Amino acid sequence: MMTVLYGVGTVLRVIVRISLLPVQAALTLLMLAIGFIGGLANIVCWLLGAFFVIGGICSFINGSTSLGWQGVIVGIIVAVVPQALTLWGAEGILGLKELLGKI
Repeated sequence: MMTVLYGVGTVLRVIVRISLLPVQAALTLLMLAIGFIGGLANIVCWLLGAFFVIGGICSFINGSTSLGWQGVIVGIIVAVVPQALTLWGAEGILGLKELLGKI
């Protein structure tokens, strides 16, 4: 009886693995797309954040401390958030791929 159950389990596992191949491929393509689009967004947001930081520093020089701090903080947030989202998204998809690979 155990041999029959083992055989059925093996066959089902092979069927599930074959059916998950397109899902793995789609997740790989999604991960590559996130990397590409995230790279472009990181460059644009890095430049925009740099302008905010430079504007904040110029505001410090002109004597407006509160506007200077706002410019620096907004610049850092604008530059860091897209990079964090890109990293978290890619890591999340990689974790899902590893979970599916254990099946």
